[in-house]
Amino acid sequence: MKDIYFARQPIYDRDFQVEGYELFYRHAGADSAQFLDAEIATSQVVLNTVTEVGLDQVVGQHKAFINVARDFVVGGHLEMFVLPQLVFEVVGNIVVDEPLLCALRSLRQQGHRFVLDDYTDNEAYRALLEIADYVKIDMLTTPEMEVRRLVPLLRRHRVALMAERIETQAVQELCQTLRFDYFQGYHFSQPKLLKFRGVPANHLAMLQLIGKLHDPQIDLKSIEGLIRQDVSLSYKLLRYINSAYFNLPRRIDSIQRAIILLGINKIRSWATLTSLANIEDHRSDLITLALERAKMCELLADATGIKQKESGFTVGLLSVLDAIAQAPLEQVLASLPLDEEINKALLQHAGPLGRILACALAYERCDWEALDMLGLESSQINDAYMTALAEAYRASCELLKG
Repeated sequence: MKDIYFARQPIYDRDFQVEGYELFYRHAGADSAQFLDAEIATSQVVLNTVTEVGLDQVVGQHKAFINVARDFVVGGHLEMFVLPQLVFEVVGNIVVDEPLLCALRSLRQQGHRFVLDDYTDNEAYRALLEIADYVKIDMLTTPEMEVRRLVPLLRRHRVALMAERIETQAVQELCQTLRFDYFQGYHFSQPKLLKFRGVPANHLAMLQLIGKLHDPQIDLKSIEGLIRQDVSLSYKLLRYINSAYFNLPRRIDSIQRAIILLGINKIRSWATLTSLANIEDHRSDLITLALERAKMCELLADATGIKQKESGFTVGLLSVLDAIAQAPLEQVLASLPLDEEINKALLQHAGPLGRILACALAYERCDWEALDMLGLESSQINDAYMTALAEAYRASCELLKG
């Protein structure tokens, strides 16, 4: 597990209710930012907040204001972050030219919102007013006379005015007199350091692939596209389909053909297992355990006559995600678009699938007091377990080959 650090400072509206929080990059829990590179800092805050920690944990329903570097804008990296809660702050020392303006205009049309930070009345910043939703004035470095001059000028552009770095009651009262829309500064609150436990990057990539694979709307063509994007995955699929495990009469050389032969549920399970096995520092025992649980849950689902036989396999398979990703299962599942029934089965052991998983776990741990027999004979459950062990060993030997 890696630690994720950043700080947040509230931004208040005229009624001094929290409008949002500005998020600041922090390195290894330092009290102040240690910038190696503005773009690295920006991307780290954005990615950590949105993809790993989750905005709801950091800002709740409020807005998140994040400084953004020029290369991050011009390079097109913001296009994937069109979220109503995100507001990006264009820093005061940014180089303003046509490529930047074109990129900002395009992003604005896509729904992005921007703040002009540390506003100074010069030609470059005036050119940026067309894309701004908010303008920030630094009350610590901008003389009072200049503030009084800027406020009516900026009002003509129909932007919301923010006063930042308010450090005294007198400055607060001045900002209220000038009818600023939003207020921020040490006078109200200092940045608060936040620390979260994040999923390692290689594990996160694995989870994102699994999330796509388990999207209920996905079809064979989309799965084929995902596999083709990864040369290693493509190679492993062809090796797998041509292995002695299947003993096919003819060699399969087509990704599409392999997917058709396996079918959407089996290919989803195979790709999930392969993704788990391919993460750095994987533990082969956990891969085998995932296969054991998956097969046992599938067999129990079949024996009890429930329709979600394939879902039983999925529930057993994904029950080891917390151990593999080294993160709480609830946090891991938040990044996967699974059916609510599967989520409840994994987290609460609720519903038919949850009962089956709980049975498999109890039998695996020899917890006879907690064992739910599911209306089956003890011999049926034992047979399912022994079959799952043999099947898991056989499959994992093939799967974990180099």
